Amino acid sequence: MAEQNGKYIISIDAGSTGIRAILYDRSGAIIRREYEKTPAEHPEPGATEHDPEMLWQALIKTVKAIFADGTVLPSEVAAIGITNQRSSFCIWDKKTGEPLTNFINWQDVRAADSIAKMNRHPVWMLLKGAMKLFSRIINSTLLIATSMLVFNTDHTIGKVRWLLDERPDLDKKCRRGKAVFGTIDTWFIYKLTGGKNHLTDYTNAASTAMFNPFDLKWNDIYCKIFDIPMSMLPEVRDTNGYFGDAVPELFGTAIPIRAAIGDQQSSLFGHGCYKPGDVKCSLGSGSFVCVNVGDKGKVSRRGLFPLVAWVIDGKPTYMLEGQVATTGTLIDWLGQGIGLSDTPVELNELAESCEDSEGVFFVPTPTGIRFPYFVPGAKASLVGLSLKTDKRHVARAVLEGIAMRIQDILEGVESDAKTEITEIMTDGGVSRSDILMQCLADYSGTEVERAPEPDMTATGAAYMAGLSCGFWSDYRDLLGLRQGYTVFKPFISEEQREEKKKKWKDLLKNLLKVNL
Repeated sequence: MAEQNGKYIISIDAGSTGIRAILYDRSGAIIRREYEKTPAEHPEPGATEHDPEMLWQALIKTVKAIFADGTVLPSEVAAIGITNQRSSFCIWDKKTGEPLTNFINWQDVRAADSIAKMNRHPVWMLLKGAMKLFSRIINSTLLIATSMLVFNTDHTIGKVRWLLDERPDLDKKCRRGKAVFGTIDTWFIYKLTGGKNHLTDYTNAASTAMFNPFDLKWNDIYCKIFDIPMSMLPEVRDTNGYFGDAVPELFGTAIPIRAAIGDQQSSLFGHGCYKPGDVKCSLGSGSFVCVNVGDKGKVSRRGLFPLVAWVIDGKPTYMLEGQVATTGTLIDWLGQGIGLSDTPVELNELAESCEDSEGVFFVPTPTGIRFPYFVPGAKASLVGLSLKTDKRHVARAVLEGIAMRIQDILEGVESDAKTEITEIMTDGGVSRSDILMQCLADYSGTEVERAPEPDMTATGAAYMAGLSCGFWSDYRDLLGLRQGYTVFKPFISEEQREEKKKKWKDLLKNLLKVNL
């Protein structure tokens, strides 16, 4: 592709609490960033929603702010890339573009009862049983994945079914082709193109559980079983595809939209994790561990999520993902709930004032524990207290516990993906703790590299858009932009590492009553 003449790339990043617009130059440097809060609404117990028009106006406000002083012209922008929190969705009128619902956030749990019924649906149970039987004969990733799938409130498909049951009027409009469905990227693309394009990319589609990530198409079997009108679903394009132009009346000139990508996939791409075995860990409200598994999808029989990492020029790359549900939210609780510390930096300073935790262990599972143990009722635990214990030891134990939970996932990644982890790329607000990063290096026995930019989601979308339009030529160009990482090397001995891991697993075995 011929090199673009534009000077800049704009990344639009829609997170859980706000919209960011960030301007990058050819060196990958951030020239300007703008932010607008987009608070969630909680109209009833279990509900987490966002007003679609509020999100749209926040996008417009942040992008226009980049051009406000006239030093950067819209005509100098080569492309826009969009990244967003995955699975959140809304439905709008196909003709007028009027939102018919708020965005139902991925954290919304109102559909729990409907999803429980879906999991007991006789046709679904029969399909899963057949897939399990055939998977013993045919080593098919799709068969294994289907046989293992249990819908939960993270999955969009269950929330769509619940919403259509709650709103018969909406269900009727969808069936008549008068309403359309979209995740946040789809809504932004629709609005930016003046209502012309109803599109998404493979990473966002695959995060809905209505899409077959292995065949790269909407899953008509799932949609038929659960009676989801497929006519309302958007067209799916490559992650580095062309999604249309932002109409000139918005910013003064037409700007091409050249990337759409889910947030965790975007972070993986932004870190330069382009080879199978490359791993990143984003430590924000929760921790997301993602590993590139190459051009063939893999299944983790123990529960890592198989997802599309990206599709570039028709060629897919896949990943496995594991989550620690509470990381930053746990640190918030330490400050607001028990008055220990308010920020990762403050917690780090407290932990840094002692050499070890004096035998104190903290299990950071206040909302249950996921991979690889899956005990939803688990609670956080603090053990090993003595009269010598003070808040410094507790602070250190908290950071060590977070590191050990991430290490649980990393071990699972190596085992299930059949790959050796040689380095771990990290970002997110909680990664600002040096103690936590050193613990992660020590317990994994692997070099940890922390990005200078706290949140790499916007960077990944910018890189993808720049690669798409020729602003950057190839992966080597993108890897050349990586700089300013802080490296943490393993410090403790192998004997110390194994002793620590054994104590941790013995503790979990006793607390969770599971066989490890």
